[in-house]
Amino acid sequence: MNNKNMENTPNNKIYIYILAIFLAVFIGSGVFLVMNNKKINNKEQAVSTSVAQDKPTPTSMPTKGLINLKNNSTVNKVNSPINLSLMADSNGENVTAFDTVISYDPVSIDFVKADSNNPSFKVYSYKKDNRLTLTVVKTGLSSEPSVFKGEEIIKLVFQPKAIGSFSFKVLSSFEKETTKFVNEKTEIIYPGVNEIKVTVN
Repeated sequence: MNNKNMENTPNNKIYIYILAIFLAVFIGSGVFLVMNNKKINNKEQAVSTSVAQDKPTPTSMPTKGLINLKNNSTVNKVNSPINLSLMADSNGENVTAFDTVISYDPVSIDFVKADSNNPSFKVYSYKKDNRLTLTVVKTGLSSEPSVFKGEEIIKLVFQPKAIGSFSFKVLSSFEKETTKFVNEKTEIIYPGVNEIKVTVN
């Protein structure tokens, strides 16, 4: 009996050692995997944070004053002209020139003319596709400051060719063209713009 117990004791010790080593390896592997997973997650968060920070945030162009359209026709008929006004407020700036880009439907409406209300300014009009660009320049006839305060500065005449509801919109920009004031220091000021609907019966 004693001999058998002595023979089994070394086997039991070896078994216990193997079991202890196995448990140690198992626990060590588990700890390693958990720690490694945390590092990967931290790296992913750091990368996503840096990407979010590097991504540019879209910002709107700051505006001062306004260039807006106004419909002066109470009733619009196919055979009658549409009379629009271009209103301007330069927000206290002394204006020497300005550009205005207007979109409209050239299939249903013809542009007829643009006249300046201010004798100190001359207007040049250019048609292209569905856009009308007005370049208005101060002449050398007047040395008085030109500060717009919401008054009508340009009279626009269009001729409708069809019945329906049509949009006229002052565009902030289109490709390389922009709606803007230029002051006496040749600084560019971007005004607020608008859109109007005109119904032709």
